[in-house]
Amino acid sequence: MRVISRLAFFLCCPLFTLQTPQAQEADPGRAMIVFDGSGSMWGQISGTPKIVTARDTLARVVGQLPPALEVGLIAYGHNRKGDCSDIETLVPVGPASTQSSKLVASVAALKPKGKTPLTEAVRRAARELQFQEDKATVILVTDGIETCEADPCAVANELEALGINFTTHVIGFGLNEEEGRQVACLAENTGGLYLQADNEGDLAAALQQTVSLSPTPAPEPAPSLAKNIKATVSLEEGSAPITDTDGIRVFWTATPAGGGEEIRLTTRPDITERLEPGAYRLAARTDKGSSAVADVTVTDSELTEVNLSLGAGKIDLYAVMANQDLGLSDTDFFWQVENKITGEKFSAYTQALEAVVPSGQYEAKLVITRLEKMSPGSVELNVVTGETAQAEVIAQTSKVTLRAFNADGTELKAHDSRLNIYQGSSTTDNGAFVKMVLGGGALFLLPGQYSVRAEAWDGSKREPISQSITVSPASEQTINVTFP
Repeated sequence: MRVISRLAFFLCCPLFTLQTPQAQEADPGRAMIVFDGSGSMWGQISGTPKIVTARDTLARVVGQLPPALEVGLIAYGHNRKGDCSDIETLVPVGPASTQSSKLVASVAALKPKGKTPLTEAVRRAARELQFQEDKATVILVTDGIETCEADPCAVANELEALGINFTTHVIGFGLNEEEGRQVACLAENTGGLYLQADNEGDLAAALQQTVSLSPTPAPEPAPSLAKNIKATVSLEEGSAPITDTDGIRVFWTATPAGGGEEIRLTTRPDITERLEPGAYRLAARTDKGSSAVADVTVTDSELTEVNLSLGAGKIDLYAVMANQDLGLSDTDFFWQVENKITGEKFSAYTQALEAVVPSGQYEAKLVITRLEKMSPGSVELNVVTGETAQAEVIAQTSKVTLRAFNADGTELKAHDSRLNIYQGSSTTDNGAFVKMVLGGGALFLLPGQYSVRAEAWDGSKREPISQSITVSPASEQTINVTFP
């Protein structure tokens, strides 16, 4: 959208004086001012109704029009409420030297009350200017968007294709950025200007620039940036951005607002990327279930910066080993974390787990991987947005070495015996099975009562035997099994 702000206009045209008649082209052409008389013009800017500001501003500007210019006035929405046909030619096109008082009086008499059929008003202005035969310019002054189910962009294309030298300038009086985008195509598609006016000074400058038919050339575009969007995520609104040191992965995507293929960006908490200019839905999703989105507009020459609030907190979990000398490594600890509200789960192999997660209730279960399915315990956590929930699980793990012997005291070789370990007293309950080891093998067990079913594989065809064992907490012990 080609927008010239008041500041930019003063920079490129500091005096705002109209060109003298001699400096202008011999035939300045014909122009029609299309004036917004809809009910929204009673809205105020800085305590003054917009219709009052517009009347006063137009009265000052029309007295400075080039005498050779032919100009007229059309208004809409000033006669009836809810009528999309309420469009009226108040001052037919005529020499500016005789039109000033008519234009001022007509605008002074407007009583805003109706809808905003701006698209059809521009079409009518083009016809009255005989745009298919002569050079024609329409200057639309509006404080609102189309409200009569018409497509301003399509009409602009139509008029541009049929006209000899047709241009529409649009002055958005008090429009926000999104509203401006919806009407700017009337100007863009006909080679005109879209000018944003947020006060009396802006409006006067915009009218002078467009009605004089000698618009200031647009400034040279700033060079394109190699990276034009910078995005970060935070736990909550106003908190410090998350960085790589927080140990999370963030998956970024950008989807064009008008529809199109999703663009995948760098996977990290903070990104600086290059996107084609336009509007996007920017989304961030963490590897632990947090997410946030924002609508952004990216330009070619300015860095767009955005921070997304995840509405999340942190969990800080630690597995405490009662016996640190058993030789367990970081990957021997396995955390299983479940969001009790959503049912979403994630897991990680680490003794100390830090993660950014959505706020809510969680259960974290610790498994020592060498204990197979047995767990030293679990903890409940309440994660609050912007805060850290800490917990630890103490593992009273023991290292147990099982050795198999004959009755004469000789030890069976490692591959000559197989020992199956069960929780409790039964060696036939498959649900209680823990692990199988060969004679002389070691395994990690939690303290408690177990049963061992030993089988001899040395060719002696001895019957399997069962033996109960007791594992002490946080110890390193050897248990012997003897065949009769």
